[in-house]
Amino acid sequence: MRVTVLGSAGSYPAPGRACSSYLVEDQGYRLLVDCGNGSLANFMQLAQVDSIDAVVVTHRHVDHMADLVGLYHLLRFHGGRTERLPVYAPSAVLEIMEALLPGDDALHDVCRFETVRAGDRLSLGPLDVSLFAADHPVETVALRVESEGARLAYSADSGPTPELARCAAQADLFLCESTWAVPFDGRPAHLHLSAREAGELAAQAGVGTLVLTHIAYPGTGEQAVREARATFDGTVVEACDLRDHPVG
Repeated sequence: MRVTVLGSAGSYPAPGRACSSYLVEDQGYRLLVDCGNGSLANFMQLAQVDSIDAVVVTHRHVDHMADLVGLYHLLRFHGGRTERLPVYAPSAVLEIMEALLPGDDALHDVCRFETVRAGDRLSLGPLDVSLFAADHPVETVALRVESEGARLAYSADSGPTPELARCAAQADLFLCESTWAVPFDGRPAHLHLSAREAGELAAQAGVGTLVLTHIAYPGTGEQAVREARATFDGTVVEACDLRDHPVG
């Protein structure tokens, strides 16, 4: 298994960074996790959109789902798929897509939406995907992806919660949001994680490698890595667009 970062910016694009999106690949299967602003352009540098086998969207915020609109148009007018693209997401994601696109019939001709929630498990090709409850103002799911002993965890957007430690327990790679690269006074307590909190979670969960993502500009990956290393002794790297990471 490997994961390629397609978007690593937090909440809004940043120089050289699109918003949240990650491509998980294993045995020829391609799972797109989130589809934030600008990330589709990065995906198209790697592969054709027809090659996506399924999509999981963690929540309805636009920095995690905006490029679903572009993906829909590409598939509808220029794609060669013979089957609808499965999209697994909380119910609000479908509601927003139906509001943004003209004609529900056209949307459902291209995409097959399935509502998911924390506690669900999905069998997607060779991938076993378990969903956990993140701590965010809207319904949000964190992901644990396993295949043949390889374990990947993704926090989605979340404040500190024991559910993330459960999600990431003994993961080979933990892709964790670190919106607040450095601590500052007045930040919301339960909206996002700081890099230090991401490190604490990684240590508690016993993960192998911590990859810090969703870093809000003007914070930097270098700052986030330095902060996380203060609370986690394992391997810490920043997520960078179009960089891939082996899992397991």
